[in-house]
Amino acid sequence: MKLYELSTTFADLFDQFDEINTYTPDTDADGNYIGDDGEIITDLEALRESYRQAWFDTLTAIEGEFDTKAENIAVYIKNMTAEVKALKAEEDALRLRRKAFEKSVERMKAYLLGSMHAVGRLKIDMPRARLSIRKNAESLVVENDDALIEWAQAHNDDLLKYAPPEIRKTDAKKLVQAGERLPFVHLTRTESLTIK
Repeated sequence: MKLYELSTTFADLFDQFDEINTYTPDTDADGNYIGDDGEIITDLEALRESYRQAWFDTLTAIEGEFDTKAENIAVYIKNMTAEVKALKAEEDALRLRRKAFEKSVERMKAYLLGSMHAVGRLKIDMPRARLSIRKNAESLVVENDDALIEWAQAHNDDLLKYAPPEIRKTDAKKLVQAGERLPFVHLTRTESLTIK
């Protein structure tokens, strides 16, 4: 049985507990309680107690099964969490290694470009590599960001890109927690599962 099926069984079982405590069987013509088999029930409370005992036995069995399944899932989550941490550490290490290689590539390319300029070579054609110096497309160098922004605001605002405003949620939360009413917001509390 899956964990969610056990949860449904729990709910059904708790519904049955009230039914057991209020169970009243049919009666015969003489007013005696009779069971489904037609036999007279001499002690209704003893019958209810036997039902309650069966209910508790079932609950105990389901609880044990539920707890075991929940534990197995939690252990699996812990293993996956450890794997995620290991993968992240490996990603970080690989990212640092990649960046180091990228810097080495750029330094070697700059060294080779400078050396080719020094000897006056614009092209080298060899069996395993072809090298050529080419002119790249023009790129813009901004010498002073603040000064250019100020000038553009006064003369040509189309040169500027404006970011949409962002809500400082931490500050808004503090105001609401302090009792201030803000429109379009409310506080909510979610739940999370802790596994240790």
